[in-house]
Amino acid sequence: MHILYLVTLDNEHDAGKIYKIRDRVNYWRSVGHTVRVWILSRDHEYAIRGLSELEGVKVFNAMPFHLPLASKLKWIKKAERYLRQVVSLQRLYREIESCKPDLIYYPQHIWVPGLARLLRQHLSVMEVNVIDTEEVKFTPLIRRWIYRAGRKSLIRSVDGLVCVTPEIEAKFRKYGKSSCVISNGIDLTRIPLKRPDATRRAHLIFVGSADIPSQGIDLVIKLAQRLPQYVFHIVCPDLPAGKQQNIISHGALHDTQLITLYPQIDIGIGTLALFRKHMRQACPLKVREYIAAGLPLMLAYEDCDLPADPHILRLPDKPADLDDRWISQIESFVEENRMKRLPESIRLRVALEGKEMLRLSFFKGLIEAHCAHRRHEIIPHALPQIAADAATVEAIGPSSAQTPMAV
Repeated sequence: MHILYLVTLDNEHDAGKIYKIRDRVNYWRSVGHTVRVWILSRDHEYAIRGLSELEGVKVFNAMPFHLPLASKLKWIKKAERYLRQVVSLQRLYREIESCKPDLIYYPQHIWVPGLARLLRQHLSVMEVNVIDTEEVKFTPLIRRWIYRAGRKSLIRSVDGLVCVTPEIEAKFRKYGKSSCVISNGIDLTRIPLKRPDATRRAHLIFVGSADIPSQGIDLVIKLAQRLPQYVFHIVCPDLPAGKQQNIISHGALHDTQLITLYPQIDIGIGTLALFRKHMRQACPLKVREYIAAGLPLMLAYEDCDLPADPHILRLPDKPADLDDRWISQIESFVEENRMKRLPESIRLRVALEGKEMLRLSFFKGLIEAHCAHRRHEIIPHALPQIAADAATVEAIGPSSAQTPMAV
């Protein structure tokens, strides 16, 4: 297959997505497929760290300047990011005919003019990572309006959907698209395993974003206040300054920096406030990294890849339920698991290879169905000409034409 991976990225906000795409593309190529990655840049960038080094990766940035006051006014900066995508897509649109992919794979993002038409003109699959009607409620008003205005147009333009949880697939079933559920996976060899150290306090880690309320960074800070005997590492850009003695704020860490940190950690903290998006299921990329590192987990949602296990503590959905009884359970869990690693059987549940085999199989089925549909469309149009040819052969007689060829 010739796959075009069409995605919107920037270096500052999308480190997790970048390495997810890189791992996925490397696997697809290793099993014989041709893959190009075309990136619509949101910032003034011409290279995406971790991806641009790969062959077949192209960054489209057709606006090589900044809007006046973009560095001072946040709303102008956001407008510039959107305008950059709009202009860059027009350039991409002109080049796609020379690419001729069998399929376009597109992770769901905000609508931009021309995108629905591009997806409609090619066999395309959209990856859906969230219940977007809930997620968009946390975005600025203008972005929310643009997103809602173009959302259905994008969904109707694609031929298939890959949803990361059954809950998400159920929400999108009404659109009548071919769909499947494939949760996020990870290359287990990319993250080194934890190295337990009994001579120090337990170290816990949370990787997230301060501007996404559903990740629950405020709840992580409250946990740190309730559990002063533990060290909390928070990897998050734009974390509000605080004076909590047991919190180490790392800011934004990129791949190699984060990889060197994981072996020093004892417990991984997943998303704690998914209820704010009215969701119960998720499979965050950061938790896949925790699993690859062998970290026992504390989660406040359902993950279809993770069974009930003593190495996984499922917290209540809402923070009001984190009373003294739960704090005591967290303490017991940390003490029991700080020197342990996740069982290999759990790590293998999120291995990249199994996930991508399913994804490629879904692509293959769509391509075969698309080709069969086109054949059925062509044959009825050809029947009148075939009938006319047969009548001509009959009138002329077999001596003047090759009858088997005509038939």
